[in-house]
Amino acid sequence: MTTSVQLRDMVVAALVGKTDVGALVYSPRSWPTQDRQYPYLMVQVPDETKDSLGRTAPQFNVVATIRILARVQFPGQVNDQASAKTEAALEQIKAQIEVAVINSPTLTQSIQQFLSVHSTIRIDSNGATYLGELVMDFQLEFYQGPEDFYPVDAVPLEDVDIRADLVNVDDPTGTYPNPDFPQSVTPAPRTAGPDGRNEGHVVINPQEI
Repeated sequence: MTTSVQLRDMVVAALVGKTDVGALVYSPRSWPTQDRQYPYLMVQVPDETKDSLGRTAPQFNVVATIRILARVQFPGQVNDQASAKTEAALEQIKAQIEVAVINSPTLTQSIQQFLSVHSTIRIDSNGATYLGELVMDFQLEFYQGPEDFYPVDAVPLEDVDIRADLVNVDDPTGTYPNPDFPQSVTPAPRTAGPDGRNEGHVVINPQEI
């Protein structure tokens, strides 16, 4: 089964060590509890849409948005040169992300297509620091079918007990005490069954098959 969370984890694995942030790639499974070092990446799944392929079975084309946020910071530099440096750093990381994600064999084998890639760069000067942020949204299309939603919760089958009361009657006038199937007995005299007798019996234990 392919899920959006699995795809997000594949993207994280594809990015580690492949961009200027090195190993500083986070997902909701690994949000740091202290101040982050710069630069770093965060990978999320903010949106998912399932489009049905028909009424006969649960089949969907699924589009998951994998969002990658890249942040860089250059303390003590607030000028035009620092702004340009911040933007250049984000542009380089953007190119590295595209190569790492789109060329990931594990990811591409798990999806139908990269539906779209959208990116935005923002730069903000706060006090004595330039903070730059890149937001990249990869829309990944993949398939989910009946096999992705089963097995359904059910009581385990322990055995099958089959008993047969045949329609071919040996004794058309016979009446049998305490028949196994009294509700289905055809009164005598009869030209065809059932007559209430248990004429065939088999027990099937699935665990022994």
